[in-house]
Amino acid sequence: MASSSNSSLKIFLLILVLGGAGGGYYYFQQARTSAQPPNYNTTTIALGSVRQLVTATGQLDPLLNIDVGSQISGLVKTIYVDFNSVVKKGAKLAEIDPSTYKQKLRQAEANLASTEAGNRLQRLNTERARELRDKQLVSQQDYDQALAQLQQSEAQLLTSKAAMENARVDLERCTISSPIDGIVIAKQTEEGKTVAASLNAPVLFTIANDLAKMQISAAVAEADIGAVEAGQSVNFTVDAFPNRSFSGQVVQVRNSPKTSSNVVTYETIINVDNADLKLRPGMTANVSIIVASRENTLRLPNSALRVRLADATVAASAPAPVTSGPIAAAPSQATGAGRERSSREGGASAGSNSRRGGSGFLGEDATPEQRQKAREIITELGIDFRNGPPSAEQREQIRKLLIERGVITETVPGQPVFTTRTVYRLPRGDKSASPEAVAIKVGITDGTFSEVGSGLAVGDIVITGLSASSPSGPTSPVSNPFSGGGRRF
Repeated sequence: MASSSNSSLKIFLLILVLGGAGGGYYYFQQARTSAQPPNYNTTTIALGSVRQLVTATGQLDPLLNIDVGSQISGLVKTIYVDFNSVVKKGAKLAEIDPSTYKQKLRQAEANLASTEAGNRLQRLNTERARELRDKQLVSQQDYDQALAQLQQSEAQLLTSKAAMENARVDLERCTISSPIDGIVIAKQTEEGKTVAASLNAPVLFTIANDLAKMQISAAVAEADIGAVEAGQSVNFTVDAFPNRSFSGQVVQVRNSPKTSSNVVTYETIINVDNADLKLRPGMTANVSIIVASRENTLRLPNSALRVRLADATVAASAPAPVTSGPIAAAPSQATGAGRERSSREGGASAGSNSRRGGSGFLGEDATPEQRQKAREIITELGIDFRNGPPSAEQREQIRKLLIERGVITETVPGQPVFTTRTVYRLPRGDKSASPEAVAIKVGITDGTFSEVGSGLAVGDIVITGLSASSPSGPTSPVSNPFSGGGRRF
């Protein structure tokens, strides 16, 4: 009995010792882990190019596209061209059976000859009546009647001449000719087919003037159209050549809006050089309009703008230097990523921008404090975006209040537009040192990199995130020996 009690006591003491050792190891590991500095992902600030883009989709079309039809009805007797046939102006495309129209012309010529004979007779009769009237051998009434009959005869002569000309024109229209130099891109008739042109002219052929010069009709969302202007360069791709980039130039931004599913777009015309004839009419073009470009400029990854560190881990830093020239916060400058996303989704309305905290006025990279102030202003004005996007007057009110309360500053025409952001810099590139919070001026962005106006220099090391192997990161917690490893699924 005593031996059994001693065994139980020994087992209890062994369990107690093992538990204490495990707990001590766990808390030792926790203390060692918390003492280790975080493992940061960093990047070195360098010079490079930044291009801000507006993306859209459109369709390739010839510069001049003409539908050739028939103004007369009849049986298609002969077709002289086919798809892709190159034609000159005035060249024969097709011929409608002219038999009926030749007969009508002969009948009109016969009617004209009869009318001319009657007119000559009436002219002689009128001349005789004039001579008799001079000799007082006929009354004035008879002479007036002869003059009236002559005038009627001349009117009938004009009618007959017009009918003959009309018959001749109809006969000439039996031959369908090309109105321009170009290439046949569509043929909608065949030999033996009857053409009926009673109410409108049926289309027989479609001719493009020159496929070496084409244009894109791109639908640009209203959120992006303010940055698009004639003369801007364009890069685009087509599904037929996914690995090749083509170039073009904006030549016109049309003021006529198009609304589809409550999304407003504006047609933007882009001229394209197609000297190698690889592009074909009707292809869908994925367009990137270069609205702003900076070459050999200071830039940093956008991931650095999204980093937020606890105040306890950040050292105080000197204020950022101010660059020369006016610097303003962008009231309506969307980032390249935001532009690309809005264009792919068909564009974002002003109301949807404002529902996201005023990003339509502040930009997609606005700070939470700026967004909160914008929401307060929108609430103060009593604007409810569930009733639709704000009017032009409401948007102007919001913009003025944002400027008055220092959320944004008014832009200066012709000057670059910058926003103030915070990034974290490692002094001397030492990852064990406390990072510094640095206020910088950020300009245009291409969705991956942003232009830096001030606050950083070439060679500075900034934090872009926490490493997956960081002891303080969520991916490497210290296991608790008493937890059983957590729940498993």
